Amino acid sequence: MKVIITNVACLLVILWAISCATPSSPTGGPRDEEGPEIIKTEPETGTTNFDERSIIFHFSEFVERSSLSQAIVVEPDIGIQYELDWGRKSVALEFQEAIPDSTTLIVTIETELRDTQGNEMASPQKVAVSTGSEIDKGKLFGRIIGAQTGEDTEGERILLYREPVDLTTKANYVSSTDTSGSFQFSYLSEGRYKAFWVDDRNRNKIWDPQQERAQPFRKEFVELAKEGQDSLGAAFVTAVDTTQPILQGVGLFSSQRLRMRFSENILVTDSASIGVTDTLGNAVGPGTPLYIPPNEPYVLFAQSSEQLAESQSYSLALQGVVDESGNALAEFDQTFTGSGQEDTTEQRIITRNNLSGYYPSDPIEVTYAKPIDEAPIRDSLIVVEGTELRESWESVDIKENILRIAPDSSWKSGVEYEFRIWDPIISDYRKLQPKIWHDNQMGKLNIVTEDTLKQDIYLEISNEEVGLQRDTVFTNQIEISSLPPLNYKVIAYRDVNGNGQWDYGQVSPYEKPEPYFIQTEVPVKRDFTGDLTIIFQ
Repeated sequence: MKVIITNVACLLVILWAISCATPSSPTGGPRDEEGPEIIKTEPETGTTNFDERSIIFHFSEFVERSSLSQAIVVEPDIGIQYELDWGRKSVALEFQEAIPDSTTLIVTIETELRDTQGNEMASPQKVAVSTGSEIDKGKLFGRIIGAQTGEDTEGERILLYREPVDLTTKANYVSSTDTSGSFQFSYLSEGRYKAFWVDDRNRNKIWDPQQERAQPFRKEFVELAKEGQDSLGAAFVTAVDTTQPILQGVGLFSSQRLRMRFSENILVTDSASIGVTDTLGNAVGPGTPLYIPPNEPYVLFAQSSEQLAESQSYSLALQGVVDESGNALAEFDQTFTGSGQEDTTEQRIITRNNLSGYYPSDPIEVTYAKPIDEAPIRDSLIVVEGTELRESWESVDIKENILRIAPDSSWKSGVEYEFRIWDPIISDYRKLQPKIWHDNQMGKLNIVTEDTLKQDIYLEISNEEVGLQRDTVFTNQIEISSLPPLNYKVIAYRDVNGNGQWDYGQVSPYEKPEPYFIQTEVPVKRDFTGDLTIIFQ
């Protein structure tokens, strides 16, 4: 009998422990890639004469309970504390005090809420209740767009203050953008409002100008009538990157081949240089930047002109290495040990320049894995010019690990070229058949504005893949000619204050952003004039 009682007691303890644990989804089956949804609330949104002290959310699946603390927002901030009471797939917000009379209370669950597989909720969801006989129905809409990418940005934070505005206190309301970059404030009472985008890093609903960036909309204030609706338009948010890239480590594949890893994607400028010194400060010899792997844009391979002995320690001096925003490399004090390993790097082709095409005077540059010292790479080059096979091409140059093939004066119009480049790793030729853009293969872009203001518009047309950029100034209409048949990014803005740059405005004291436009993937077709209308938001 004692044994039976003991076993029953143990079973009860186990069942109690299981019931208190965080629920999780069953294992097995296809991987869950869908975020949680709110399938029901108690009460339903829009409920009036609400006199309870709890609001219950029912989820479509088990959620990661710890993620709710960052995801839940109660508005307006009336200072009432609440506790969370969890069910299996539900949670109740239990307020510790009664909600004031004639108050519209909004509870938002933002996209930080995750399920037990780490999938976030697709878009913010909310429930609103009123302790009075009516519920506020005012709405404000808007959108956040990346100023340099033209892409909609998800998870951006917008603060909304109801007049009188005190930016040193918490915002009355907060909203986040969904996957389309759109946001909405709803259940607002009539009144005058001020909204702005902020990089609210600590999620405290207050803009800290010393540590956080903020940008305004083109409307400083919006006046909402009872049950009124209005749009704030779009804010074009600029990504100001002032963080310097950091050299995280240096590895040696051999006594001369170096692999450098950085904290972010990097670029190597034309003035790049590498200095190598030993522990006594003696210059060992310069290094040569070789290439950045296309699939690892944060890595740089380099070659030392001298062997770096495994019994010695060395340090580097790097110049001309920057991140994608042009920030120079941060100062570093790293040493590394040489290597006695023989270089076993196989010579191979890494990439070539201008994959989309070339102007008639552009050279074709082929980047190899290491400095070129194999005669076959230069001597075995074959150029097929139209139907003519040319086994000797005079305008060939080698610089370190780059094979450079230049035209005699220019690549001939109406002639197709094939370059047979020797690749030692396969002991055979790689055939390159690049596009050459001649005048008869170019297109045009006719750009007009929707208004008739006689004010300068700054225009930038670019294609990053081939490094092409055109900058100009016009008023109402312009035709850009001699454009290769590619897709382009078009940026335009009105320089209202005449300082030669786009100003994105200021929250306090308020300065309106200058009119701005961006569109990506603008096509230009061969021997065709495309049309683009600029509509400033």
